[in-house]
Amino acid sequence: MARCTLHRTVPRGLTLRRLSRLRSRFWTGKSDGEFDQRDATLAHHANYHEIVLWFGPTSICQLSLVQLLHWFDRHGRDNTRLRLVSAYGGWLMSEQILQAYANRRPITPSQMRLGRRAWLAFCSPTPKPLSKLLAGDLRALPEIRDTISFLLREYPERHSGLSRLERKLLRIADSLGITTPAVTVSTTLHSELVGDTLLFDILRALITVPHPLLRFAMPVQGSLRNYQFNGSQIEMTDTGRAALAGKADHITLNGIDRWIGGVHLSGHQVRWRWDERSTAIMSQRGDSYSIIGG
Repeated sequence: MARCTLHRTVPRGLTLRRLSRLRSRFWTGKSDGEFDQRDATLAHHANYHEIVLWFGPTSICQLSLVQLLHWFDRHGRDNTRLRLVSAYGGWLMSEQILQAYANRRPITPSQMRLGRRAWLAFCSPTPKPLSKLLAGDLRALPEIRDTISFLLREYPERHSGLSRLERKLLRIADSLGITTPAVTVSTTLHSELVGDTLLFDILRALITVPHPLLRFAMPVQGSLRNYQFNGSQIEMTDTGRAALAGKADHITLNGIDRWIGGVHLSGHQVRWRWDERSTAIMSQRGDSYSIIGG
């Protein structure tokens, strides 16, 4: 069964400490204190006159932002002033970082409310709350719209069973012929704000499933988990081409075990799929599909 966890399980009701441990385990493979310093600062937020939340436009940044807005909404802020910088610091020169900080703005009640709604929707065990949120007014946090769209498009596509990123990686690999995971990932990153580790994991899964969509063009020495994999020679399979064309279903063939927020997709059949034509999540009942949310 294919295993590719895009986002670690994030069910509702977890304490900040428990969620931090889950996130740390996902990113580092360990349950150590990846977020201990941040959480300690949050625990003493009343000691600060001002707290600045600084997050860029990527999906992981926006999800972190709405998590914190939800947390502050629940725990109160006393007299602490919350301000927001919407910029990705990794792209800025030192003088631009200073200017972005100088332009910080107070977080408004409407931003707090939308942050709470977005976080609870992300943690929901169904994609319906996120779908409904996407159809609403998101002007308070305009960058959250792209994040919600990103999450919904990572549901399996209705005909192929492939997520949007899986389809993109396969199309790039197919266009390059015999290539390497490193080249495929670097080409993808020209137009995607995601981590390279995630993309390498997706490629590994597409190769190691029972019915591979990619294969090694030459034998590989060593573990697939080390950097030797990045430079290996890979190419498309007939199954991969059939799936891209919508003539084979990746999930029916290989199964799925993926968490997207609070939603667990598992097995060889899943209830929710992304429909590219209607640009919406569809819910399957028997042989028919209907649009959810909206």
